[in-house]
Amino acid sequence: MLIRELKCIHWRNLEKINLCFSDHLIILQGENAQGKTNLLEAIYFLSRGCSFRRAKDQEMVAWGENYSYLGAKVVEDGTYFWKEVSVHLGHKKEWKINGHPRVRKQGIWLVGYFPSDHEIVTGPPQKRREYIDEAIGFIYSAHTALVNQYEGLLSRRNYLLRGHASEELIETYTKKLIQVGKKIIKGRIEYLRLYTPFIKNFYSRLGMNNQSLFIKYQPIGYHLDGENEIYLEKGFEKVKEEEREREVTLIGPHRDEIVFEKEGREFRTFGSQGEKKSLVLSIKLAEMSVIQLIKKSKAIMIFDDVFSELDQSHQDLLLEEILNQGQVFISTTQGNESWRSRKKNHVTVFLVEKGKIKMEK
Repeated sequence: MLIRELKCIHWRNLEKINLCFSDHLIILQGENAQGKTNLLEAIYFLSRGCSFRRAKDQEMVAWGENYSYLGAKVVEDGTYFWKEVSVHLGHKKEWKINGHPRVRKQGIWLVGYFPSDHEIVTGPPQKRREYIDEAIGFIYSAHTALVNQYEGLLSRRNYLLRGHASEELIETYTKKLIQVGKKIIKGRIEYLRLYTPFIKNFYSRLGMNNQSLFIKYQPIGYHLDGENEIYLEKGFEKVKEEEREREVTLIGPHRDEIVFEKEGREFRTFGSQGEKKSLVLSIKLAEMSVIQLIKKSKAIMIFDDVFSELDQSHQDLLLEEILNQGQVFISTTQGNESWRSRKKNHVTVFLVEKGKIKMEK
């Protein structure tokens, strides 16, 4: 899968653009605050239906305009489709496939790396839960539906605990929460089982020691056995009185942790900056590999400011991995002789300045 053409109108600071892309590596080069990340955001938005910045749809509209538009010609297995989205101030975004109104479902299989993704490793447990649920939900929309259902049940159960509702009513929501929660936990564990070998493989290929790297799903307040039997019922029974006192639900997938360990200690505390960045990159490359394995389609990758905090040897290792993938977009503030020397391998450089984008001669 690849994006052959991209059109943007009134998208943040970008001028009206109509770009054609190669099949392999596309470099967006320019100083900070010129529009490189905005272009990557546009590509991400077309794929995922939202901004990686968690921005509101209305924030995508250029200052002084009342709408923005994105369109992409997406090629897969020799065929193509046009995917478009329009954002009008005061209205919901509108999606079209080949000119016909549609929901966002038509997939552009894409994985993005952004500096904020370091929170997957260094941030609180919520960041890792959110990431794993989004990664699974991008492939299986049913998982996202389960997470939304669970959050609704959780909110209602917490409301009942705060209101000192009857034991019978709370128990009704407990059973529903357990039923949905088990499905979410099972989905996370199965994904991690598939996902972890890819992470360790890429971590090694990026020049790191993967023998000390360990990834596990850690339940909070309940037990998982070797066969991944989920004992949520027993967990809820144990904390019943404490939940009544604290007026909040204490266990379930909303409290669990995905742990990255280095030599038996938490990676977020003991990993160096270079190790942490390499791990985040490995996580994203592994996500791409899982998509390709399940969907039998090459995934597009986008990397924002990826070379900072990496020395030259690790930049070269990453570049080697990237050149072995499908279509990849990278934003950077500096030129790099490593990719310039490989233009014969279909590396294209676009210069970005004040919202204008042009191909380097």
